[in-house]
Amino acid sequence: MTTRPITVEPMLTLQQAGLLMQQHDVGSLVVKQNDTLLGILTEYDIVRKGVALGLDVSITPVAQLMCRDLITLKPSMDISDALLIMRDADIRHLPVLDDDTMVGFITMKDILRLQPQLFEWISDRYELRELERKLHGGEEEF
Repeated sequence: MTTRPITVEPMLTLQQAGLLMQQHDVGSLVVKQNDTLLGILTEYDIVRKGVALGLDVSITPVAQLMCRDLITLKPSMDISDALLIMRDADIRHLPVLDDDTMVGFITMKDILRLQPQLFEWISDRYELRELERKLHGGEEEF
């Protein structure tokens, strides 16, 4: 778990957020105002919800695209709990909350760094999901 994730204010622009992700080599940012957790912004959000839809990343605020419906983890839970939650919710980032206070942030990347033997299991899962998407007509050709 990362105890000091990169946090941003909700009015930061998507372009500024992307630059922070690049500078810190992270794929997500925690969005907070004062000490209140508001959401998470990921590379996926910027590309699929912002750039692909033609939003101007130089003026669009993080608050417009961040995920607000957060699924969280308790500090007493372990890596297997985190993996099950991530799998069931199809997410890769989990804030860790002790009551209502954020005490950390865990990502799929963190888990794979600690438990590299899980890579094959996770990889198989994503391949199956991608195959299912293609079988149901989700793949477009350009």
